[in-house]
Amino acid sequence: MFHSLTFRVSHLASRVSRCLACISRPQTLLPKNLKFERRTQYIASFKRSIVQEMSLPASNGSQPNPAGAIDFLLLLQQLKLTKRTGWVRKNVNGPESIADHMYRMSMMALIATDSGVDVTRCIKMALVHDVAEAIVGDITPHCGVSDEDKHQRELAAVRRIKEMLGPDTAAGGEVESLWLEYEAAASKEALLVKDFDKLEMILTAHQYEQAQTGLVLEEFFTSTAGRFKTDTGKAWAAELVARRCKAQAHDAISKAAVED
Repeated sequence: MFHSLTFRVSHLASRVSRCLACISRPQTLLPKNLKFERRTQYIASFKRSIVQEMSLPASNGSQPNPAGAIDFLLLLQQLKLTKRTGWVRKNVNGPESIADHMYRMSMMALIATDSGVDVTRCIKMALVHDVAEAIVGDITPHCGVSDEDKHQRELAAVRRIKEMLGPDTAAGGEVESLWLEYEAAASKEALLVKDFDKLEMILTAHQYEQAQTGLVLEEFFTSTAGRFKTDTGKAWAAELVARRCKAQAHDAISKAAVED
């Protein structure tokens, strides 16, 4: 029994070591595939073109009219009702909504203190970054929709929201501007919020693994490893990965002891 338990602990220690290293793994070590390369090329092209779109005409500073404001607020209900596609696909019990995801991202932005970053703008960006999904839904790489098509659908949705709020209003212009800035990763704020987007996902994955016996969501950690761009994103992700590995080690040792 002791020899069996020692072997399992040794094997587990090796897994934990690999897990702790994954957060700093260079992107060059990720498996090469055409889809990833095409995705990278498209993003680079998109960033160049979207900067031009961000030179938006100034709004007149007016508020949305009551009808437009209520239409927009009613539309946001879809973000509360729509479950995140990734969790539904993995058969998670009680998956979070899009609104749940954006709320915790906004709280991340509130408590972050990155130098030279406008916290208020980060909070607003976190609240806006998935607003198009109220119209188009949560489109993931597993949905069979190209990056180009996804962007065009979401851009059309954001512009529909802008029209709803009033194209010349401060609110309509800000929603569009924040969304474009985030999509293009065109500022320190956008880079930080993009890190929060990934971090919130793996936070949620870790909590689902802890709550649902037998659920393994390794792909969410693998897909984000080495992709955090900011110091805060890297540090918080490393802390979370370390906690997950510790929890996995504890669970495996407990299971081994029971089996023996």
